[in-house]
Amino acid sequence: MRSLLNIIAFALIVTWVVGCKPGVPSDLIQPDDMEEILYDYHIADGMAMADGNYENVSYLRTVYREAALQKHGVTQAEFDSSLVYYYRHTEQLYEIYDRLSKRLNEESTNLGSTANEMSQLGGEVGQGDTTTVWTYPQTVVMLPAPPYNVLSFSVKADSSYHAGDKMIFNVDAQFIFQDGVRDGVAMLAVTFQNDSIATQVMHMSSNQRYLLQVADPQMVGVKEVKGFVYLTSGTSNNSTTLKMMCIRNLRLLKMKYKEDTEKTENKSIPSNGFSPPVGASPGAPPSPNPSSESPSQPDTAMSPHGGERVFMRPTGDLPANEAPRAPSAKKFP
Repeated sequence: MRSLLNIIAFALIVTWVVGCKPGVPSDLIQPDDMEEILYDYHIADGMAMADGNYENVSYLRTVYREAALQKHGVTQAEFDSSLVYYYRHTEQLYEIYDRLSKRLNEESTNLGSTANEMSQLGGEVGQGDTTTVWTYPQTVVMLPAPPYNVLSFSVKADSSYHAGDKMIFNVDAQFIFQDGVRDGVAMLAVTFQNDSIATQVMHMSSNQRYLLQVADPQMVGVKEVKGFVYLTSGTSNNSTTLKMMCIRNLRLLKMKYKEDTEKTENKSIPSNGFSPPVGASPGAPPSPNPSSESPSQPDTAMSPHGGERVFMRPTGDLPANEAPRAPSAKKFP
């Protein structure tokens, strides 16, 4: 009986402790509402960039952000004062960012990676034989405070990797800063089969796409791929203003070496070194070589003997009822 009373007393104490956990003051923006506002901030910045008028991006961003606050019936002063509270309670702020990251990542996953998106990566990346090997979230929201300011990844190569493969890391950065210096760092490091390492590091300071590439010119093969994205604290000492970096469309691509394609293209070229004429099939006879001394020289040519002019009748374009015959030649002094 006494043990039962002890259990009941312990349960009541736990319930009282949990119930007394301090929440967000009622005069501040509550967590769910703050998540919605930050989501609309993300949409507002995307709209400002989508207009394509980069000279007015700063102005459009301000207008769209004010519209986002008006949508939720919140003033700039209320938003700023709420941020002061959340930055002093980092765990609660990160819970908001974590839910926001999952929400954005779910949207990216539902949209999927279309061929058009791959082509937008540009150049050989958009047109090459690429395979996505990224298994991490495609969208992450980062804060300039540890441990919420870094995303790291590691991928070990398997049998699908081949010597000469190029590794490409795609990051679409979007900064939502009220003040301070925007400074994100992305790094891609590839360990090869001979344990040599090649890296590329890139600083990110604007809302745009960043591509990091590491090739395998020695054809030794990829052993492991590592990297990270890091948001620095910058030079601003103001820790109560909004500083957020949203990284989207995270992709780690493996691009196949083009040697196989080049070999396939070379098979269509005759072994004598001549290229087939435009419009001809690969098996068509080779085009005449103007430098050759064979009878298939141009219609008019200079003879090496005494400057004689030789005129020859071409064998092409014969009437349908006329069989081809050897060209006749006439010499004139």
